[in-house]
Amino acid sequence: GTPYFMAPEVIKGEYGHECDIWSLGCVCYEMVTLKPPFRANDMNGLYKRVLKGAYPPIENKYSSDIKTVISRMLRVDPKERPSC
Repeated sequence: GTPYFMAPEVIKGEYGHECDIWSLGCVCYEMVTLKPPFRANDMNGLYKRVLKGAYPPIENKYSSDIKTVISRMLRVDPKERPSC
């Protein structure tokens, strides 16, 4: 996998099914914006952004429903993400 889609808990050395929801959120975000949600000049910077869950907002030309679904999938706390 790409580090651009790495869930915060994976950075901390943990893994659960919630990581897959995070990665799906990253893919959906990139499908809408044509850019990955978390970008940086180096891995350390990327890890910091992922751990904060800070990504550029999705433009208002997209529905509030898709923006809500993506934002829920990209919650830093895995317990707050939707399940399959």
